Amino acid sequence: MNIIHSIGTLNTGGIQNFILQLSQSPPLKKYKHQVLCTIQSIDNYKDEYEKINIIIHHLPFTFYPKSHIPYRLDKLLRYFFSKLFFFRLWYYLIKSEADILHSHIHSHIISQILAAVLSGKKMIWTIHGEYSLSILTIFFLRALDFILSDKNFRYIADSISALHSTLPFTVKNLKPDNIIPTGINLKPYLQEYDQSLIREKYNIKDDTILIGSTGRIVWQKGYDQLLSLLENYDFGEKIFHILVAGDGSLRNKYIKRIGENKLESHITFIGNIKNIPEFLSALDIYIQPSVTEGFPLSVLEAMASRLPIISSNAGGLKEMIIDGENGMTYESGDISKLDKTIHKMLNLSIEDRKEFGINAYNRMEINNSIEKVAEKYKAVYFQ
Repeated sequence: MNIIHSIGTLNTGGIQNFILQLSQSPPLKKYKHQVLCTIQSIDNYKDEYEKINIIIHHLPFTFYPKSHIPYRLDKLLRYFFSKLFFFRLWYYLIKSEADILHSHIHSHIISQILAAVLSGKKMIWTIHGEYSLSILTIFFLRALDFILSDKNFRYIADSISALHSTLPFTVKNLKPDNIIPTGINLKPYLQEYDQSLIREKYNIKDDTILIGSTGRIVWQKGYDQLLSLLENYDFGEKIFHILVAGDGSLRNKYIKRIGENKLESHITFIGNIKNIPEFLSALDIYIQPSVTEGFPLSVLEAMASRLPIISSNAGGLKEMIIDGENGMTYESGDISKLDKTIHKMLNLSIEDRKEFGINAYNRMEINNSIEKVAEKYKAVYFQ
């Protein structure tokens, strides 16, 4: 079996990492996997994919230089090239030896479905997060859902919230197997790491509670609100430091803001890191202040590391973190409740925080090991 995974770019991100782990999982490793990038840049994960002989193809939605193009002209060109994309993708699939097109993006989803079906390929669309679809897209999805059988086309969502927000009017018979959560390989998180290395590297004292987060530094992740909180935070007796690992368009802006508000002793944006399990092993608490979210791999990694989690209730997070069981949650976007939640977590005993972490691991192991997730996808592939 030959599976093509379509994605925007191979920049650092949870979906890119998930595809990598899914393709290498025992249930699916013996099949051929390829990646089709639909945006012009191919970056961070390229080497990781090529190491395991996953072929990368490039078929951008638009293939003209976008810099200095007036807005109206850019909009017109986007419309024109979007129509060409269907024919280019259809021709690409006709020439390929693929059996399945597995899309992990919602952009041009109608073109992807039609190109796959008309080229004789099975189409699977995994919805990673909550999307707002246009009325025209919803209309076509309803029609295709009515016409096509499950053998030709399947919707999958990685969380109930993603399913309900994106597909409530587009799928006629939603079933439990329409939901397949994201999964991770647990082995790296079961290893022993020297927890002192991270503290030494970033000059974090032993008596400081170390809070951490990983992810893209973009507005959706809510780090702006975390900084707003810290700018007016009553630190009191509980000494803590937040390390944020990852990169993105807002990182330099946030670093400048930290300097302007003299927050260097409380939060540091450390950029991309090579060994996430090692980083997480050094933390006392994990925080995910997302404004909007799907089913983030970063939180699964924290759960695999047996960390107590502070999280907003955005998107799929409310299905991952059960307040008072494996972490503490607050209303997304409510900085005052984030403040109270941090205080509450800091005031827990070490034993209570460890119990949260154990509960987080147990919940993740049952639902989100990559082997179990891959078995579910294998059943869909061969349906």
